[in-house]
Amino acid sequence: MYRIFFKRLIDCTLSVIGLIISCVPMLIIAIAIKIDSKGPVFFKQRRLGKGTKPFTVYKFRTMCDHAYEMGGLATSASDSRITKVGGFLRRTSLDELPQMFNVLNGTMAIIGPRPILDWEWDEYKDNKRFAKRYDVLPGFFCTIDLVNRAALREDQFEADAAYADKLSFWLDVKTFFGVIAPVLSGAHVYRDER
Repeated sequence: MYRIFFKRLIDCTLSVIGLIISCVPMLIIAIAIKIDSKGPVFFKQRRLGKGTKPFTVYKFRTMCDHAYEMGGLATSASDSRITKVGGFLRRTSLDELPQMFNVLNGTMAIIGPRPILDWEWDEYKDNKRFAKRYDVLPGFFCTIDLVNRAALREDQFEADAAYADKLSFWLDVKTFFGVIAPVLSGAHVYRDER
């Protein structure tokens, strides 16, 4: 019952509460982004969701406009495409607050595998073990965040598959409260910080 019904109910409830609590901080972040650099406030990108179905993920923009087209993913804090405000948002994970809208529209959950780009999955698409990560909705937070927010793909995918196998209310509670310390510490955001 939790997997089928209660998880979704809890996700929606927490997202509504989260949006109410964070509406003023989100407005401040939006203003700061506009003052800091040219471009839109929000960053939108196609990611793979449950069943590998593509969906649009929403985040606050942390890099210069069209940064991805200029050089792909940022793997270092010294990446010149990351804005001043963006560096802070990435360290604190505040850039991910708009994903609460993804939770409300049913494309994401609070806890689940991290949504990735299609090309990040190409090398592993025939791996039946790792494919289990797509049996559940991608998440705002994932179990690998408890250990290393910038884990190697193989480690991330194994943690995701294990999560999909063991999904339960208590695992979600443990993960939700367990990611607080890593997020507040700002550690292991980039691959070169492992």
